[in-house]
Amino acid sequence: MDLRRFESKTFCAFPPLTRLERAAADDGIHLHVLTQLRPELGWPRCWAWLPVRWSEAHGAHALGPAHRLPFVRPESGDPGTPLRSELPLAWLPDAPDAGLLCLLVYADLRAQSHEGHLEPDDVDADAAITRSLAEALAVPALELRHALLRRPAGDQAGEGLSLVLAACQYPPGLLDRSPGAEQDPSLASPAEASLARLLAFARGPAAGAEVSLLLLAGDQVYADASGGFFDPVNSVERHGKPYQHFKAGLMRHLPPSLERIVHMPDDHEIQDNWEPIANPAAPGGRDAGRFFKRATQAAWTHRWDAAPSRRAPHGLFWHSFDWRGAAFFMADSRTERGPRRVDLLAEAQLLERPQREALSAWLAATPGRPRFVLSGSLLLPRRRSSAEHPASALRSDAWDGYPATLHWLLGELWAQQAQDVVFLSGDEHRSGHVSAVIEAVADEPAPVRLHSIHSSGLYTPWPFAVTNAEDFAAPESFTFPGPGGQVLRCTVSAWADFPGDGFALLRQRGGRLELWFDRARRPLHEAAELPAADGVFELTGLA
Repeated sequence: MDLRRFESKTFCAFPPLTRLERAAADDGIHLHVLTQLRPELGWPRCWAWLPVRWSEAHGAHALGPAHRLPFVRPESGDPGTPLRSELPLAWLPDAPDAGLLCLLVYADLRAQSHEGHLEPDDVDADAAITRSLAEALAVPALELRHALLRRPAGDQAGEGLSLVLAACQYPPGLLDRSPGAEQDPSLASPAEASLARLLAFARGPAAGAEVSLLLLAGDQVYADASGGFFDPVNSVERHGKPYQHFKAGLMRHLPPSLERIVHMPDDHEIQDNWEPIANPAAPGGRDAGRFFKRATQAAWTHRWDAAPSRRAPHGLFWHSFDWRGAAFFMADSRTERGPRRVDLLAEAQLLERPQREALSAWLAATPGRPRFVLSGSLLLPRRRSSAEHPASALRSDAWDGYPATLHWLLGELWAQQAQDVVFLSGDEHRSGHVSAVIEAVADEPAPVRLHSIHSSGLYTPWPFAVTNAEDFAAPESFTFPGPGGQVLRCTVSAWADFPGDGFALLRQRGGRLELWFDRARRPLHEAAELPAADGVFELTGLA
């Protein structure tokens, strides 16, 4: 077929959303890449990985010919499904201002009727693809930067740790969408203002450039955004597309310096305050409801971090990893919940036995290092209602709603003398922090301290869904049965309250952990230097 009969190009190239997967095994030879395709364009014809010199002002300039690979359509999924691939590290140009730009090549829409005759290895087709790649490089830098891969920097354990904690991005509605913000984040509406501030911080001041890790503590998407009134029941519309929209929006503008994103699902990925119902006729006596299986599969398919797929069975979200000299345990405090009733409350578990054993082993294996545990649900403080009436724990969606698991974890920290473990969470739509001390009533052995830091939502527009600070039982002191028959006491400090939408920044240097909460009235990216910290924690027992 003569391709010259078409007036313009017969192929076109577009940048996808691409990120390195830092959790993948690093053999020093390959790059493990996560690529989100462009579902509106269908399936591409081939990949093009182009070595480029890059600048934010001028975009990409080709340094050599593209590495082209035929695109093999996966056996399952749609064009919006994220793909994981492996590339030779040698393809990356070794220069500080260089990278590898991913471009996907599609058949031009005007040639769709003849698509079956267009083969990328034809001579004329090869020339057309080369032209389409050159045209793609001419688009604005904002359109390309989310498809750029840079050489991984390594763990850099001695440089300290900076991370962002965020949660709960309620989707924009009919009246609060952000037209054009996916190209230019400065056009974001109030619904995506926190995300826009996060991007501006990560790409702006020196403190933002230090951030290498983003932890999303649940509710990355809202499958139940209308509370059941207009929520789709089709699994693609309810679960798959919200992840695609979230990743293809402002998030694609995160800079390469933010090397790793880890997300743990929470209730709104399934439905509000999800938990199973006791049903003797169901497998394991646990009825998870009609959305559970499809929701957890979507959360697994669209996860940012490959660690679970390489270190644990399919669909097991909890895992651990090391980053910048610190140890992290990602706790699944949602999908493993046991059924609760008044007669089951004393034994109901938030985490199943294998996860509890893994968390205990992780504590035993990581002394002398900064340690962080992420869970969607708030560890401490407890609800005031739970503290005053034990049966009211049935109404709590946090750890105090499962007192057996809460007491087990506090007892495990005390038994292992695990000092200054930092617990991170994000389900209450309200920022703040407490510290707590666990000690035996008999005064042996020494007390153990922990810190609980909670980030409010990125966008939580409904006031009734925001926990009131008065609902927290803080300060308070309570006793509970510990290991070995000991009676333990937990003393919780007052709640330091920081209301409003935004995200949390944590920076650890030596034995000091500093905390800031970004807010619309005090955006971190507008300050030349970070203001006074909203919280400072001295971490003891570090090597």
